[in-house]
Amino acid sequence: MENTVTPPPAVINTSSPDLLKNTPSNIARLEDVIEQCRGRQKYLAQTSSPSDGSDVRWYFCKVPLAENELAASVPGTDVVGKSEYFRFGMRDSLAIEASFLQREDELLSLWWREYAECSQGPIPQVSPKTIPNKQSVEASVSSSLYAVEEERVGVPVKGGLYEVDLVRRHCFPVYWNGDNRRVLRGHWFARKGGLDWLPIPETVAEQLEASYRNKVWHRRRFQPSGLFAARVDLQGSSLGLHALFTGEDSTWEAWLNVDPSGFSGFVGYTGNGIKLRRGYAGSYSPKPTQEELRQQKEEEMDDYCSQVPVRHLVFMVHGIGQKGEKSNLVDDVGNSVK
Repeated sequence: MENTVTPPPAVINTSSPDLLKNTPSNIARLEDVIEQCRGRQKYLAQTSSPSDGSDVRWYFCKVPLAENELAASVPGTDVVGKSEYFRFGMRDSLAIEASFLQREDELLSLWWREYAECSQGPIPQVSPKTIPNKQSVEASVSSSLYAVEEERVGVPVKGGLYEVDLVRRHCFPVYWNGDNRRVLRGHWFARKGGLDWLPIPETVAEQLEASYRNKVWHRRRFQPSGLFAARVDLQGSSLGLHALFTGEDSTWEAWLNVDPSGFSGFVGYTGNGIKLRRGYAGSYSPKPTQEELRQQKEEEMDDYCSQVPVRHLVFMVHGIGQKGEKSNLVDDVGNSVK
């Protein structure tokens, strides 16, 4: 009997600036790397339902994180709002996903630990003067979770101008000091009115994924509303948050809803709730929505950045009292060389 040896995961080579370009060859190479990852198999579509898919897209938040703010603490809703998060370009999204799958167990463990640390438990009856503010609490949690501050090395995106730290789920600039922006793995999506599918935060998406893999719709029963569905209670930002799964393997559908007594942070929970789907679905409408146009514009910006990746880094040192914005740097350098 021959011994079978599991091949090591493919290494994502980003040493060449050309590999950061959003080209068909780079996209095909990264897709091949992802298909070789053992963790990829469980994210493939397991049914033929129109609600099922396997594509994952990564997003970054438009609003930067506050100092010491943990990524797991945002967003404060169960479905992100329109124009709050933007898609990475295809090449960048695939590169992030490939790196994520190669360290999935470790990264998920760290993510749930951070989420548990920053989740708010029961509030005791104490004097308002003794209640610590959110920033001081998260600063303490951040220092305890990441006690050793090392030089961050992430996944290069946007032509190498930014990198993604998958441990903290931050997107940060490489060549200058700048804000951290929350990155989000979009695997489950919701449509709360209109035509746009919006990503669901990972904490809720992971719970939906567990229900999907267990084919929870096989355990349907009549709900108080009269709907024949399987109910799954979820932990999220809304009290009484739950999902309803209906149909069979080839026709299952799912909705996100809250109990009438629960409080929702946004409007949209009507009827069966907000429609859900598994896997990213692109918009192929001849008349894309304003939200889709914004997303496409951001992806076009990523494409432009990838076409001119950083190859040389120039350091500028100005003299005492010299204002860089008013000087001719080219002439200054030329004169100094002469």
